[in-house]
Amino acid sequence: MKKRICLAVSAALISSCCIGYSVFSLEKPNIFVNGNQIETDAFIQDGVTYVPLRAVSESLGADVAWNEETQEINISQSQSGADIYSYAINKISPSTVAIVGNYTGNTTATYQDKYAEGIAHGTGVVITSGGEILTNAHVVEDMSSIIVILSNGEGYEGKVKYIDSDLDLAVVKIEKLGLTVAQFADESSIYPGNQVVAVGTPVSMSLRNSVSAGIISGVNRSTSSDYKLIQTDAAINPGNSGGPLVNLNGEVLGICSSGYVGTGIEGLSFAIPISDVKYAINQFQTYGKVKRPSFGGEFQESAAAKYGLPSNEGLTFSGIVPGGAAANAGIQNGDILISVDGVYVNSKIDWNELSKNYLPGSGAGVQVKRGDSFIDTYITFDEK
Repeated sequence: MKKRICLAVSAALISSCCIGYSVFSLEKPNIFVNGNQIETDAFIQDGVTYVPLRAVSESLGADVAWNEETQEINISQSQSGADIYSYAINKISPSTVAIVGNYTGNTTATYQDKYAEGIAHGTGVVITSGGEILTNAHVVEDMSSIIVILSNGEGYEGKVKYIDSDLDLAVVKIEKLGLTVAQFADESSIYPGNQVVAVGTPVSMSLRNSVSAGIISGVNRSTSSDYKLIQTDAAINPGNSGGPLVNLNGEVLGICSSGYVGTGIEGLSFAIPISDVKYAINQFQTYGKVKRPSFGGEFQESAAAKYGLPSNEGLTFSGIVPGGAAANAGIQNGDILISVDGVYVNSKIDWNELSKNYLPGSGAGVQVKRGDSFIDTYITFDEK
């Protein structure tokens, strides 16, 4: 049965307009505005959802005023569209930095942030007040003499503290206290159509803290990465790498990482989702690196999976290491991995995403197909 939704005047706004029901035993729904959950005393009674007017209006950037004398409620939009963007920009800008250094990689490397005279730059996000900066691994892995430039123009020498090329994330440490830490968004606010802002240092250091705006164009994209990405039409140019992609609350949804360029290509950019960011930071802080489980062998994808098409063909084992995890579980070359702990695995990205739930030394029930037979076995993972 569909529920009707009514906007009720908040008790905090005016007591005389409170709903005269005993609500202590009523169902309390969770209310989301533009994908963000709001704190409110909403309740459901007799199939009708009652939501405080002030809570919803103010979450949309409006002002709510009660006139006791005339018994009137006045709602006014306090922010224009530009003002809404400005709020997000002003909130995230103090936590956004530029990263510059000498490029030391070879000249044929596919590194988008390398420039003339051996100087490269990218962007980063402050994740601790004590000087830890999150950025892309590809920004700093071939960089020496790293300098981190804060939003106020101050520069500090940086050292790579953690790095993981597979997730394309790294942490740079500077000796500076009292930095403004970026706030992370809830993963539930990552959905197509949500408005976003990207902040970074595109093309030139003179363009530090440049802003581009757009929407989330898609989620769970697997292009150009071993993990699933956020797709956005906000411009992400060379130098934006490592910068924040934020919602209109100025909360980080992801880390800008890549974009397609070329004739006829527009608005096709990607960011690492906040779930992977949190995972990497937790692994860095706990183990000093990302610890990944391994089957002790290689996988071959089906032709459909290689092209990003839907597939239910599983992953074919090859190059199984004698004495490794797969071999010890009785798995043979040519066997097809169907599922891990009941979760179907049909691409390498499927496994990479699922592997975040396991550590080396942990175990899982797996199902493989050999010929026309399905075999259930148990595997204790190696370390990749």
